[in-house]
Amino acid sequence: MRTKIYILGLACLLLISCSEKGGSPSGPLVPQTLDPNIVSFTANPTTIKLGEKSTLSWEVHDCTSVEIDVGIGKVDHTDSIEVSPSETTYYTLRAFNQVPEYEGQAYVGRSATKTSTVTVEK
Repeated sequence: MRTKIYILGLACLLLISCSEKGGSPSGPLVPQTLDPNIVSFTANPTTIKLGEKSTLSWEVHDCTSVEIDVGIGKVDHTDSIEVSPSETTYYTLRAFNQVPEYEGQAYVGRSATKTSTVTVEK
């Protein structure tokens, strides 16, 4: 019985020692977030004549939301949309990965962006 208590005591001392030397984290843990992965964001065709259409296509992983500027707004993670700009337009896709911080104090997150251009010949 004495041997078991002795071994248990040594294990406790070892754990305390590791904790004080940074062997294990102290304080609240914040969930780790991944950088959003924009696999692709393309325009096809990249050059159109006034009145024609181009298709924006994208695929994004490891994110909680995706949006495209120039009036398009929130979109699915993988999709496509036809656009017919009246002038050369730079479309920016933004992907976000936000999770509540430990103890609900705020949001921590990461984002990624990629741009595709549709050139309009007049």
